[in-house]
Amino acid sequence: MVCDVIQKFGDQVNVIATDGGVLVQIMHKSASKENAVKSVLNDIGINSEHVMVFGDDYNDLGLFHMCGFPIAMGNGITELKDCAKYITESNDNDGVAVALEKFVL
Repeated sequence: MVCDVIQKFGDQVNVIATDGGVLVQIMHKSASKENAVKSVLNDIGINSEHVMVFGDDYNDLGLFHMCGFPIAMGNGITELKDCAKYITESNDNDGVAVALEKFVL
């Protein structure tokens, strides 16, 4: 299936397959988390260096490189953990809440 999507739409979409091909993420080439966040930050006048982000998979890499305080989830991929400012608990262990309590509250 993934190969069919890439073959038919590969020039229009990015396809990321993880978890042994069980999880497949398909998005338009111009769509990304970092583009969405850039757009919002431009609208509200905040520099990305002042933004905390959370992530656990390949589609978060651009966001991690763009923002000032990237936090990797404990269940995240090694590539995110390597460029994170902090590694929190896993998704199953309320990692976002743990980090927010540590750094924001």
